[in-house]
Amino acid sequence: MHPKLLLAGAYRTLFLGPPAPRPDPLILWLIPMVGRANAGDWDRACEVLAGTLASIEAVRYANWKVLLCSQDRPEGFVDGPRHEFVQAPPQDMSKGISDQNIKARLLAEHAARTCKGFAYVSHLDADDLIHPDLPGWIAADNNGSGYIVEKGYMLDFASGRIARMGTAPGESVFWKHCGSCGYFAVDFGRQKFPAFHLRLIGKGHKNYIARSARLGRPLTPVPFPAMIYLVNHGENVQSRRGHDKMVYLARREVTDEGEVARVRAEFGLGGSI
Repeated sequence: MHPKLLLAGAYRTLFLGPPAPRPDPLILWLIPMVGRANAGDWDRACEVLAGTLASIEAVRYANWKVLLCSQDRPEGFVDGPRHEFVQAPPQDMSKGISDQNIKARLLAEHAARTCKGFAYVSHLDADDLIHPDLPGWIAADNNGSGYIVEKGYMLDFASGRIARMGTAPGESVFWKHCGSCGYFAVDFGRQKFPAFHLRLIGKGHKNYIARSARLGRPLTPVPFPAMIYLVNHGENVQSRRGHDKMVYLARREVTDEGEVARVRAEFGLGGSI
């Protein structure tokens, strides 16, 4: 058994009581962003982030917050009641590895220090897009455990092509491809060691379901296509490692123009993507 699963079982036994959700939970997004020195194109990375933040601003739910961690603050990202920047240390470029886990830890620790009340916390990549109804749906259902996005879309930044994910037999589910798929219940202020709870879940999205279950917080599938996974803009972690998703997109591309228009309208996509 993976060590994190063993630790999750121990944490659950020692520190986690039964879920006790409260009305109007905070929806908290933790965004780790590549630093300028490690970005292939910093301006493009900031452009893509702006799309992610715009999708958050468009949600139909009021109680939300964004924590963004990077070596460099993107222009226009100003601290306020709903936005906070978390400074990341310089990345050791000689190792040639991602520092996403370091940023995830810093974000979790900052959230534990500064957030209060019951929340659903999501590790959101700095390029993915949120359906405007997702936070409100989570807050209304409010199961006290958490949620997993199975249905969504893949969007090619370069061409605008769209592919379905998890909506029909034969389609790969969203959470297998995209890390922006989990929403985890955390009770800041009441729960002991909430940052450790988030670290036990980690950023490995293919393990979200198993680790959350081990913590006694099983994830409920969101019943509608709730996220867009943006690919082929040059700043995905997958692109920098050479593992893109274009083969899947080619196989599952939506060719009906009416459906493409409907998806773009639902997510508020303008002409830039």
